[in-house]
Amino acid sequence: MFKNLFIRGENSRKKEGTIMKKLLIIAMALAGVIGLYTMLYANGQGDGVVGSPHDFTDGLEGGTGGAAIDENWNARKEICRVCHVPHDHGQVAQRYTNGLLWNHGISSATYTMYNNAWSSTIDQTQSAQPDGTAKLCLGCHDGTVGIDTFDKYAGGAVFIGTYDAGYKVPGFVDGTNLDLRGTHPISISYPAAGVAGEFNAGTATWTSGDTIASTLDNGKVQCSTCHDVHDQETIAGTHLLRTAQTVATGGVASGLCLTCHIK
Repeated sequence: MFKNLFIRGENSRKKEGTIMKKLLIIAMALAGVIGLYTMLYANGQGDGVVGSPHDFTDGLEGGTGGAAIDENWNARKEICRVCHVPHDHGQVAQRYTNGLLWNHGISSATYTMYNNAWSSTIDQTQSAQPDGTAKLCLGCHDGTVGIDTFDKYAGGAVFIGTYDAGYKVPGFVDGTNLDLRGTHPISISYPAAGVAGEFNAGTATWTSGDTIASTLDNGKVQCSTCHDVHDQETIAGTHLLRTAQTVATGGVASGLCLTCHIK
């Protein structure tokens, strides 16, 4: 009898142990799901600029679901106007001359570029300094111009590091220059016809179906070639990428790189 009681007790403990293991597995899975959603909310969702990382009206870092952050600097709760304005209103800065009805301050920094003087593998035409849309992006992302420097506002009080220091590009300096040699080359021409064994033709497509050529700026690779700043064609859970870079984000390994590069 005692033997039977002992056996039943052992079986009961084993069952309890199995249940606890299952509960632990479920808890870990839920934690993973919560972690995944946290990661997604910190990035683009592909739903448009409202609620995206570039929406400065919701008081949240990184868009919907992000940490709370003070965005009272955007007193009129503008989304588009932080970067663009429909009329220049005679502002002395004439920021519109940068194109795209631009309404935000532009960096006056000098950059050390990733170019053929740095890497002999680059044989495409390279601008001496960032230009086109890359220069516009760097107006916030190089960390020298306040995000609140737009329209008629003097700004200069709220910088990219207020949100996340990781949004700052570049991360290093070269003497007095901001060092872009640790960043993918920008303001560099892309071979429209491709190069055998090196580059796909400009007709190759991102996940949205848009071609590489359609995301170039005057034939040049700029920030907006890989990143969709308005979060319309973004792969959800990525840093506004036009194609997922990993299997975990729904793509293939190095999918973003291999859209352009043949390796």
